[in-house]
Amino acid sequence: MKKMNGHMFLLFLLLLFPSTVFALIINFSGGIITKLISEDATDETQLTLMTLSGVTAGQTPTCDLNPSQTEFWVKLDPSTAKYGVYLKAMPNLDFNTKSTYSLVVECTDGVSTTQETFTVNIDKNKSPTISNLHNYTTLETSTTSTGTLVFTAIATDPENDQLTFTMDCYVLSIIATCPYEIFDSGEIVTTSGFLGYSVGSYDLRITVADSHNNQIGPRSLTVTVTGLNTAPVIDNNIQSYVPVVLENSALGSSVYQVTITDPDVGDVHTYSATFTPSTASNYFSIDSSTGLVSTSTTTNIDYDTMSFSSCTAEVTVSDGSASDTKTLTINIANVFEAPSFAKTIYTLSGPEAAAGTSFGTPKYDVTDPDGDSVTYGVDCPTFNINPTTGEVTLSINYDRDDTSVASSVTCGVTVTDGTMTSTAVLEVLIYTINDNSPQFTQNSYEFHISPYDTIGTILGTVTATDADIGSHGVVSYNVRSGSFSGNFGIDTSGNLYLKTAVNDTIAGTTVSVLLRAYDEDGKRDHVNVDFVIQATTTTSITTTTDRNLTFFESSANVAWFSALMIILLGLGIFLAIEAYRSHIFFKICSSCNECKLPKRRKFDLHNDLDDSDEYEDRTPSPNPITPVSSTSADLGWSAWNNTDKTQNFSL
Repeated sequence: MKKMNGHMFLLFLLLLFPSTVFALIINFSGGIITKLISEDATDETQLTLMTLSGVTAGQTPTCDLNPSQTEFWVKLDPSTAKYGVYLKAMPNLDFNTKSTYSLVVECTDGVSTTQETFTVNIDKNKSPTISNLHNYTTLETSTTSTGTLVFTAIATDPENDQLTFTMDCYVLSIIATCPYEIFDSGEIVTTSGFLGYSVGSYDLRITVADSHNNQIGPRSLTVTVTGLNTAPVIDNNIQSYVPVVLENSALGSSVYQVTITDPDVGDVHTYSATFTPSTASNYFSIDSSTGLVSTSTTTNIDYDTMSFSSCTAEVTVSDGSASDTKTLTINIANVFEAPSFAKTIYTLSGPEAAAGTSFGTPKYDVTDPDGDSVTYGVDCPTFNINPTTGEVTLSINYDRDDTSVASSVTCGVTVTDGTMTSTAVLEVLIYTINDNSPQFTQNSYEFHISPYDTIGTILGTVTATDADIGSHGVVSYNVRSGSFSGNFGIDTSGNLYLKTAVNDTIAGTTVSVLLRAYDEDGKRDHVNVDFVIQATTTTSITTTTDRNLTFFESSANVAWFSALMIILLGLGIFLAIEAYRSHIFFKICSSCNECKLPKRRKFDLHNDLDDSDEYEDRTPSPNPITPVSSTSADLGWSAWNNTDKTQNFSL
């Protein structure tokens, strides 16, 4: 009953979800689950494709390796949209390390998961083969030179791997220096000609390997050399006799004669030498025809400057086919010499200064070929020299501001090792320094000026001096401070001048300013200058000699004085005219008993009295006019004269 119920439940699920599949299955292409690949594979390669069945409806399956692999992976094939198993590019497969891979492919559709194993077997790389060894060949010395093709080894590889050849050289079964080389193409060539070689047969042992280091060999190639020559031999005496060469030996002096033996009569021999150290070739040479070793014909042997006191010469003699080499040792002997300066003239410079001041130490670069200690000396009284270091110091106070003192001193400087001495010239340049300040020649100055002085007027001169010579002694001036400093200026000669007019409201007072004298380095002195502003009634103009102006030397005084004189002259004329009029009036009035005073005329300097004057009531004057009494006349004149001059007289 329970079993029947289970089937019914399953039937119910199938009716409810008719598209549901409960088993996901991986199918490899062609049913092949094993693949053989070469360990030489380098490219990415598809090993198999997969189809999936039993995928749950509505689900998208995914596949991968579990576990993942360095050399393989699973991914979608873009052309078929199916998953495939792939070999990765450059997998570095090695049969000897791992020959089989069991790849577990795992797929899931989110509902069901399944696995299948795909096996990859690694095919071991096969070794190359050499088809033409063992073998032999023959060379003729007269026709063989460097680079001559001796033989070509032929090798093949089943996988067409890159092949590499190596070769060792044996003489009588003993490994030896080989006059041949082999290339990866299998070509064997000579590295030199065989003239002078005494070995007649070489056994070349050749090995070839592929990129997996699978190799075959060695295989042998025997090379026989015909037409060999007997080599010349240098006498062994060269190795026991050590010539000694004195420094400063004459150029081209003989050192050693190389001698040889050669059974091949008629051979022409050539000599050469390789010197150690290599710089010895600057001092020695060998005659290529005679084998005579000599000193250089151009470079002197100086024991004290050479980097070596002994050298060797690898002397080689060749008959054109064969050669021999032996070693000659040469010693160089020292000869006592004097110390010497590197230069003939040395220069120092320094400022004027007190005795004991150091001027430094020239870079003498004194060398003593014998390595002796040296001392210095100097032959002029102006300087001392430290005998050990060569430092130069002043022996006297040296003041360049004294124009009789020289700007340079030339001395002889010596160096000695106690026995021998060398001399050079020492030239010392001594330059001036700004060691003095400007000084005003007076402690203070006073100048008199007028409030009417015009701008630019020279008010006076001050002087400051500087004991330095040259540009250090050039003095400049400026008005430093003071309430009226803006009114005054000073030029480079010390002339004080008016920059801004002085207001006459300060006439009769004294103003002060502070002057500064300074040099190019700012060394300075100060002085007070008082300007006495003269009163306007006694205006005087201060000259550069401090003399007061006379009254009529002032243009202002002349102006107001002239105006005053004109006023006084006009007043005099006016009074004269009035006096004349009064005289006529009283004369007329004396002839009558009563009369009226004439009206005062408008008066100016151009009018004169005449009979046309009108009376005060604008009636003509009666004729004759009765004169008034002298008393009344006097009273009337007095009244007119003591009141406003425009009033009328009444009798």
